[in-house]
Order: sequence, then structure tokens, then C-alpha cells
Amino acid sequence: MHPITLITLVSGGTLFLIIFLHYKRAENLMIERANSLPEIIDLIISGLQAGMSITETLANLGKIGPTCVRDIFIHFEINLRADGNIQAELNILKDEFKDPLADQLFETLIYASKFGGRNAIKILHELSEFVAADISLRSEILARFGWVKNSAALASIAPWLLYLILRTQENARIAYSQPIGQLFMVIGFAFTVIAYLWMQRIASLPKAKRIFINHKESISHI
Repeated sequence: MHPITLITLVSGGTLFLIIFLHYKRAENLMIERANSLPEIIDLIISGLQAGMSITETLANLGKIGPTCVRDIFIHFEINLRADGNIQAELNILKDEFKDPLADQLFETLIYASKFGGRNAIKILHELSEFVAADISLRSEILARFGWVKNSAALASIAPWLLYLILRTQENARIAYSQPIGQLFMVIGFAFTVIAYLWMQRIASLPKAKRIFINHKESISHI
């Protein structure tokens, strides 16, 4: 294989792997945070029933909340002590989670902090049941669509396994060492990446639209 072709393939593969792993890590973190919402809501309900204020309950999540969200609520407590604006800090929490179900939770807390929380616990109980049911349903759908992602990985690997087998034959090795063969490999690699990303997109569930999006964030999307 020509050194330039090898460098191109290795560099392209490395860049794709780095970007893919970064995206996957961020996606997994968002999923983990979304899946922790029922536990977060239950802890908030327990705190409110114990006589704690909304701010005290949320600040306490930095200590006893799910591991994946503790840093978020630690920063919430620090920022709240600095400016004392609970509505602004709840809006920041919405931006951190970037989830429509989390938006409903924090909008409920904003309303309760403004007008009192007589019905807040009842609303949170209903929201907890809805969130748990939604997460369960999405998990079931994702599990059933898992075969699409597995097929995408298999379809991406198969041509290159075939290439390695063909390389054992002298005629194929000579053909792939020619400029046209090298070009064919580079184009094949590009199409493999495109096809894999396309299959991954097909297997992904459409994201629910965020209704309670912050004004500044909504402007940035326009």
C-alpha cells in the first residue's frame, strides 16, 4: 500500500474514531442524566415532604443525587449563593439537561418558587410516574431497534474483511497497489463512514421537542 494512501486511511479513521467517541460519550451522558430523572424527582419530593425548601432540596442533590448529576447541582448551589436568583439557576439546570422532561420538572419548580408549592408535591408525583413510563417505553423501543445499529457495524466491517481476504491473492494485491486501486480504497472508506452514520441516524429515535426552552437558547437555534 502506498504510504500516502496508508496515512490518509489511518488519519481519517483516527479522526472519525475520536469524533465518534466524543459524540457517543456526550450522548451516553445525556441519556444517563435523562434516565436519572425519576430518582431526582423522588428525592425532591422527599425533601419537600421533610419540610425543606426548594433551594435546600436541590442543593442537597449535589450530595445524595445520582452520580451523573451531582456536579450540576453542586454548581447550582454555588451559583445560587452568589446571586440568589433561583429562577435563573433553574433555567441553567434546564440548559444542562437539555431534555423536555427535565424542562417540565424545572418549570414546575420555578412556578412553585414564585407562587408557592401547595400543589407542587402532587404535580411532582404525577410527573414522576409520567417520566418513568416514558423512559421505560423509550428503552424498550431502543432495545428493539438495536439490531439496526448492530447491522450498521457489521455492514461497515464486512467489506474490509473481504479486502483482507483478497489481499492474500497475488492478483488482488497488485491491483490494490495501483493508483486506481488506492483511489478505490479511499473512496470506499469514505462511503463506509457515510453509510455507517446514516444507519446510526435511522436507528435513533426522534428527539422530543423542547417546549419550555430558554429565550436566549431559542434565539441561538434560529
